[in-house]
Amino acid sequence: MSSRLWSLGVFLVALGIAAYVVGWNTLLWLPMTLLDSLWWVPASIIRAIDEHPATVGVIVAGVLLMVVARLVGRRRE
Repeated sequence: MSSRLWSLGVFLVALGIAAYVVGWNTLLWLPMTLLDSLWWVPASIIRAIDEHPATVGVIVAGVLLMVVARLVGRRRE
């Protein structure tokens, strides 16, 4: 437990020093850019459900069958 607290403390000190040197905006630029670039995935899924519900239903049914097959296969092993 103490080693985890020590590691967390070292991380927070390094984060604080980095924020002081380059600023929070610069430090958080990469994570915010990544989150913004990944936002199109849920938006395209919602758009696909609205435009082609039957196709999405077929895809969901296929994924469910694959999950069931994996679960059945694990029980036999």
